[in-house]
Amino acid sequence: HATLAINSLAHRFGSRRYATRDDSRNNFWLALLTLGEGWHNNHHHYAASARQGFRWWEVDITWYILLGMEKLGWVRDLRPVPTHKLNPEVASTPKAATTAALDPTGQTDETGGVA
Repeated sequence: HATLAINSLAHRFGSRRYATRDDSRNNFWLALLTLGEGWHNNHHHYAASARQGFRWWEVDITWYILLGMEKLGWVRDLRPVPTHKLNPEVASTPKAATTAALDPTGQTDETGGVA
């Protein structure tokens, strides 16, 4: 049920920090329920890391467990999120994300369309 919730609700409800090619969103309540998986927009922005809570206040219990397992020698080669990937590429709407991808200059009109 948690996977279904993430793959549906985390694409409809929450905030978008990064301009990804989908409609993924970060959702605090889903993150608590799923031990960190609710930071879904973060995951779509940089899926190579097991860490999904990119900020100190984004609770990611799965990441904390993996760090503990790494210290015990049970897990290795955990990939942190590179610092340059943490900078927000904010997209308040999917249209803005698409526009940003299509217009590298970033020049848009007040409605989010290409100027």
